[in-house]
Amino acid sequence: MKKAFFIFLFCSVALTSRCQLIDTIQSAIERKGSFSFCFNTRNSFIGNYNANIFGFNVGVCFGKKFTIGGGLNTLASPIYETKYIGSDTIKSKLNFFFISYFVEYIITLSKHWRIELPVSIGIGSSSYKYTLNKTVFTEKNKVIIPLEPQVELDYNFNKYCGLYTQVGYRLMLIDNNQIGYNFNSVTYSVGVLIYPLEIYAGLFPRTKWAKMIESGE
Repeated sequence: MKKAFFIFLFCSVALTSRCQLIDTIQSAIERKGSFSFCFNTRNSFIGNYNANIFGFNVGVCFGKKFTIGGGLNTLASPIYETKYIGSDTIKSKLNFFFISYFVEYIITLSKHWRIELPVSIGIGSSSYKYTLNKTVFTEKNKVIIPLEPQVELDYNFNKYCGLYTQVGYRLMLIDNNQIGYNFNSVTYSVGVLIYPLEIYAGLFPRTKWAKMIESGE
């Protein structure tokens, strides 16, 4: 029921503004795309544990309004389950990893402020891993599919750096029921924005790549 509600809510919002959004995206895609990439970390919960997720995304941005791409995401926080094998006490580490595909719509509010609306869907696995007698064992391994809609508010001091805050939700469309944790969770992060491509263009303004970056193509 909860999954159906979130899917229905997301589809309703998307349909409400579909005409303007589609027109903007079509206009943006007509322009030549520019390469984009970013590292990000977002806080969340797995069961009662704080769970930091590290991500790396690459994509193509069209007209500084619409981005498509993919990325890698993995659990960075150590979460362990204690298990007993014979006389040995073993700490079995939780692994949570997925490859994601995302689309992102960008709304420029002013010279300094903008809103980003990324939605990603991924496929990966969760499992427990432990080492016994120098041999690595994997248990309870199963495919997972998470859906992550997010909202990000950016404040840019200039074209080289800024600040951001992001909130979202991780909804497990397919979960690993062999692991006794709830992976559905609010996600959130606050941090510093650094634009390495813009920095490159500022340092080497006469290069062909710098001119492409400055033009947004």
